[in-house]
Amino acid sequence: MKTQLAEGTIVDVVEHVDEKGAVYYVEKLQRDFPVAEIVHGPAFKGCCTGCDVFGKNLSCPPASPTLSAYIGGAKTARGICLRLPQEYFGHLPFEERHDACFAMARDLLVKELLKHRKQGHTIAGSGPCLACETCAIEEGSKECRQPDRVIYSLESLGVNVVGLMTKCFNIDLEWSSDGEYADFVSAVGAVFVGGESLCSADRPMDEEGII
Repeated sequence: MKTQLAEGTIVDVVEHVDEKGAVYYVEKLQRDFPVAEIVHGPAFKGCCTGCDVFGKNLSCPPASPTLSAYIGGAKTARGICLRLPQEYFGHLPFEERHDACFAMARDLLVKELLKHRKQGHTIAGSGPCLACETCAIEEGSKECRQPDRVIYSLESLGVNVVGLMTKCFNIDLEWSSDGEYADFVSAVGAVFVGGESLCSADRPMDEEGII
């Protein structure tokens, strides 16, 4: 297991308080890197075919665009990874822990990404878009009802997310198996811009440190 984060990675631990008042501490990693370093292509889109949402969400393959078509001429990406300890959900049955942990990490990632969308940047997240309770495609429409809220996932754009985590942060994604759960569950996203750097090592993105 890798222990040394990639050079230039900004690490922060942020506090999240849920609607019941429970406190969670989430590790947030950020790092800027050239878009040219992202490995992507049709083969990685194909990894989505085994998902239950494949073909049932306009943010997912085969409806989703390619990375190149989506980000246009963006030259710089900021990788954002939120890692949540799965032990917070130890009170749940084993088979429910990962999904509950990922759901929280993903919701926090979406909030983070939407801040950047408001600034005019292109964003990509993790997992299928959940803007609508039922996607329009399931009702026979190919038109998104809320295009201003849709968030494509990196994997739906054909990005090798496992490789991205290694290259961007020098971290291996952890997986639960055989009755043993991973220490952390990660939600990974990215912000794309046209060449400038979004952050510096001495200027964390969230000054309050609270999600």
